[in-house]
Amino acid sequence: MSNAIYGSHRAIIVATEDPKGLMKAQVRLLALWDGIPDEVLPWAEYRLSIGGTFTPAVKGDLVWVEFPYGGGSRYPMITGAAQDAPHGIPNVAPEASGQGGAYEPSDVEGAPPLPALSPTKDFVYKRNNLLVIHSAGGGVSITNMASGSCIAMNEAGDIFHHAAGDFFLNVSGNTTIKSQGEITFESAAGFKTKSQAGITFESMAGFNAKAPLFGFSQF
Repeated sequence: MSNAIYGSHRAIIVATEDPKGLMKAQVRLLALWDGIPDEVLPWAEYRLSIGGTFTPAVKGDLVWVEFPYGGGSRYPMITGAAQDAPHGIPNVAPEASGQGGAYEPSDVEGAPPLPALSPTKDFVYKRNNLLVIHSAGGGVSITNMASGSCIAMNEAGDIFHHAAGDFFLNVSGNTTIKSQGEITFESAAGFKTKSQAGITFESMAGFNAKAPLFGFSQF
């Protein structure tokens, strides 16, 4: 591994926990380094995007590697992911290629449709149980695939929040909700409103309340 190496080479990630804590990944050049033990393979730096974004590789990822420091084999640099198509299936997210097993979100009654997928045209990020899609039609969705929670806006501008667990909203200032249509609050359990000041209900039409039992009390 002492001879200079030039050009771009396909490699596979063999480890990602840099013992020196330098955020590098250990690489094996395909074919050229097939017989070399893992423990002596070099740790490669990443070619990072401007702004501090860091996308770590995962063991088994295929990447492109160069040797920018005079071709020194001990100082490789990962320049990007390498495309492959084992068994004719591209090694990209199925949501991007339209091939393989794409993630299937759970149905939520009454929710607007999620962004429509357009294979080969959408921006798709899928890693660490997170699926991010920017559709070709202008929709966007962020999904936690482990829980099914999702925040999305479809091509029609409908916005959809689905929390598979709890939903908590904290606002330090005022909160205003304006709607040109009907507002509906629906709960399968109880509904509670609490204020440290007064509560005012105002209607330009009627006020209707329906319940089998009413209770009012004063502190």
